[in-house]
Amino acid sequence: MTNASEELINLIGQFRLFLKNVANDWSKKTMAGMNTTQFKLLYTLHSSGPLKVSELAELLGLTSGAITGIADKMLAEGLISRERTADDRRVVIIALTSAGDKLVNQVMECHEELFSSFFNGLPEEDLQHLRRIFSKLTANMDEGKLGK
Repeated sequence: MTNASEELINLIGQFRLFLKNVANDWSKKTMAGMNTTQFKLLYTLHSSGPLKVSELAELLGLTSGAITGIADKMLAEGLISRERTADDRRVVIIALTSAGDKLVNQVMECHEELFSSFFNGLPEEDLQHLRRIFSKLTANMDEGKLGK
């Protein structure tokens, strides 16, 4: 193995540790007792407005049954509302309540503060390099160049 390969493997290990720490801090400091899937549901409603259970399931890559289970807990906490449509009682619409909207805004504010603290002190030039590097890596992955 060449020195460049060893350095790259070491760098990837450091980056994985960074991501693990980010995820742990994010969960502890910003998630308000929710898991990631629950927050994604709230955030999707925050961004898209009221949605059918089937639409939410498709957007989140879950089954309608999974959405129903998650929604039950969030409904009990007053974060969402659930209503059947008048024209087809089988269709259920889930909407964010004002309490749910407030919680999403609080989590996003904490999220922004947390990420700012991670990158605090990095010069703008370094941030531009990170953007460029990650854009290139993502493009390579999209083109199927990595892992072959």
